[in-house]
Amino acid sequence: MHNVMTQDKDDRKRPQLRLVVNNPELRGSRPATGEDASMPFEVLIAKRHELRADFYTGIAPQHVKAYERIERHLERRGWLYGLDPQHGRLMVIPAATVCPEVLEHGGSPQDELLLFVADDPTGLGLCLCLEMILPFWSDDAVMEEALIYAPIYPYGSLFLEENKNDGYLDLIYRLSFPLYPPAPTERLLEKLFAVARYELRETLIGLDEFPEA
Repeated sequence: MHNVMTQDKDDRKRPQLRLVVNNPELRGSRPATGEDASMPFEVLIAKRHELRADFYTGIAPQHVKAYERIERHLERRGWLYGLDPQHGRLMVIPAATVCPEVLEHGGSPQDELLLFVADDPTGLGLCLCLEMILPFWSDDAVMEEALIYAPIYPYGSLFLEENKNDGYLDLIYRLSFPLYPPAPTERLLEKLFAVARYELRETLIGLDEFPEA
């Protein structure tokens, strides 16, 4: 954790966060405890085969094909991942697996990166999306300035969203690639993860240099 206001160190304990990505009006962190708590990543890994049936039930054939190709790609690379069917069809990957530099810039091994397939708003094909809550937080004014002065990337983007657990703002990175025809190729997935690593690394380096309020 870096660039944290002194007062936040005492009164703010950040839970591990995961986005609800398929329901825009409900997006945000989920509670760390209670009935709707997220499964820890280790549990998602251990129960991946058990959860796979629920993950694929009720989704369109083109979505099934896209997710199956992504699974094969992740397995080929030897990356650990989980399937979360409870809060949208989320593929959960350790952020440091995709961008090892996360650990050098305030992140932790528990930080997660989410991958999901959505319908393209044009109605042509699908959209492959990747999201991560960045390990950077401060008061609202600093968060807003961090967004204003953040780099503009050709592929990914940054946005702020209020965390429903504590009312603070989260800085979120999102990368979206169109899928048309609606099935990701190996080359496209290689490109997606290469872009994500580059843009996340550059963003975190910039946040390291951002002055505190």
